[in-house]
Amino acid sequence: MRRPDVPWRRLAQQVAVVTAPLLVVVILRVPYLGLAVRLWLVALGAIGLGLLTERALAGRVVRDVPSFRLAWGWWRRPRRERVRALEELEHAVDFSLGTAFDVHYRLRPHVRRIAADRLGLRGVSLDRQPRRAAALLGPDAWDLARADRPEPDDRNARGLDLPHLRRVVEALDAL
Repeated sequence: MRRPDVPWRRLAQQVAVVTAPLLVVVILRVPYLGLAVRLWLVALGAIGLGLLTERALAGRVVRDVPSFRLAWGWWRRPRRERVRALEELEHAVDFSLGTAFDVHYRLRPHVRRIAADRLGLRGVSLDRQPRRAAALLGPDAWDLARADRPEPDDRNARGLDLPHLRRVVEALDAL
């Protein structure tokens, strides 16, 4: 069976906890003794204020007012949900500016999917009608979208430059 908490025992424990660091400062002769004493006095004041508040509210029922409760993080605007496919495309574009590997294995599948969809709206199949698809896409977009595009010899070779990527996007957009 647990004994009821004696307020004086708890008070002594709290005072001991805040006094121990002060004793360490005094024993080690740390140059910030004045600051340590001030902080110790503030801690003692907080303990005393807590004791007075506890005594003043003893026996009283304190009800929570639900209208005053604020959810954690209330000051932050809610983050908008991002479209996963759009995030993947953004990452693919970012990485494709780095290496040829990323152009071939990250960006190319997106370009193929977009090109196939846009060409399909015009009745052209990307894989079954390669000449017509190449004519509609243009050389820059076709180089990325064609099915027989070889893997890069040097995976760490430079990726696309921004003007080249812009031409690919404009070609896809023009469809």
